[in-house]
Amino acid sequence: MSEKRVKTTSKLMMFEEEKVDRISKLHDEILIHILSFLPTEDLLPTSLISKRWRFLWCSVPSLNFLQTKKIGHLDGQEMFYNFVDNFLENRKRGMDNDDHHDSVITSFKLYIDQYDWDNAHASHFIDRWLGLVVENKVKEIHLVLWEEKYDRENGIMYYTSLPKPLLNAKYLTILNLVRVDLDCSYTFSFPYLKSLKLCVVRFAEKDVLDNLLLGSPSLERLELSNLCSDYKLHIHSDSLALKFLEVVVSDNIVVESIEVVNLESMRLVGVPFEKINLMVCKRIRTLWLGCDFNMNELSSLEYLISNLPLLEDLTLSNDQCLGLKRIKISSESLKSFSVENSGDNTEMNVVVESAPKLESFRYKGKHKFSITMESSNSLNGTFIILAWPWEKFDGDWFINLLNLLLNLNCCWNKVTLHVDTLKALIFPKNLRRACRSSLLNWKHLTVFATRVEKESELRDALLWMSPSLKTLSILKRSSLACYCYPRL
Repeated sequence: MSEKRVKTTSKLMMFEEEKVDRISKLHDEILIHILSFLPTEDLLPTSLISKRWRFLWCSVPSLNFLQTKKIGHLDGQEMFYNFVDNFLENRKRGMDNDDHHDSVITSFKLYIDQYDWDNAHASHFIDRWLGLVVENKVKEIHLVLWEEKYDRENGIMYYTSLPKPLLNAKYLTILNLVRVDLDCSYTFSFPYLKSLKLCVVRFAEKDVLDNLLLGSPSLERLELSNLCSDYKLHIHSDSLALKFLEVVVSDNIVVESIEVVNLESMRLVGVPFEKINLMVCKRIRTLWLGCDFNMNELSSLEYLISNLPLLEDLTLSNDQCLGLKRIKISSESLKSFSVENSGDNTEMNVVVESAPKLESFRYKGKHKFSITMESSNSLNGTFIILAWPWEKFDGDWFINLLNLLLNLNCCWNKVTLHVDTLKALIFPKNLRRACRSSLLNWKHLTVFATRVEKESELRDALLWMSPSLKTLSILKRSSLACYCYPRL
């Protein structure tokens, strides 16, 4: 056989192989896993591919239904309700006709942007859907029934009553609720619930949260944000399972006490310290504070930090704490200390009085910020410098950045700098000529940037900034988007 015929035959064989339906050879479990990456509204049409695919979509365990303002008019809402209703009904019939697959729904997410709270027809749909997914032993529910109806004359905000089928969801491990109303008429029993998130939720009575926590003995993570009522919040739990707590409060909520005996991590936003009691929470290891600090509460804050004997990781965010000027850190167990600054030009004086185990310091924020810190330890440092895409890297910008770094009077082991572009670190030559003395005492530096350009100029600038550098690494990362904007 000639070489030409051999090549032709090989091409034909390859062509025939390409015509083979390799997807059909995959096991059902793999095909279902592939289908799980499709939007929920695209699952049903896959039943038309072939006889084998007819019921495969019914076994996709995660369902996500989203209705937004884009179809907010009446016809759009009715279309959405009918689609979800038909989807779940067809799924139920499909599972009844196919004994080979498990009908368990692991996750059900429902987001309705303009939910009509007083529409009995809409309420009937919600109860029906939740009844179906609860019947299928759903483990995760995200329910967002958003309604912008507001009685401005009487100052009344409307909320949706908790759908009753939710109370029968015995297999739930994750529950997220937005814009619902909770009262003591409910009997909560979620024996396997591990994570609970309540956002823009109203507690109609003071014992509701206590009842909810009592009915969730396995709860490990509790998040409360933007609760909506004139309410004095007492968070009490003797459960050894609850280890993480996040509380984000608005002006009309007062947090009077947090008594969670086995709490290890806590995140507080907008919680004044003058009135709060944390004496029971002695096991906290990680503490994030983004609160309305002021000079009158400074002693309360310092007292709080010094009286957490196991505290290892502390973060102070100045999103709102413009009044905080000077703070003394005293903690025998503290290993990591962070400052986050997404506000405007502010100052903060941090004195680490006693932290013998302190190992690292992390700053995340804008370059126009003055922080003074003293520590006798040799630290590892991380600096995440936030800069908008339209930032003007002029002389003032670099002087502010230099002042930020120089005011940290510490010995450093390893330092990591994160920037969006290397331009943010290439100090102008005229500035370098004006200041020839040694500036920083860094030894080992790693720079991460999304855009790497003018690398040789950067090396010269960094060696000017820290002549004692022994190692310098410049690395590119895919995105700094997670660093560029404050957390919502």
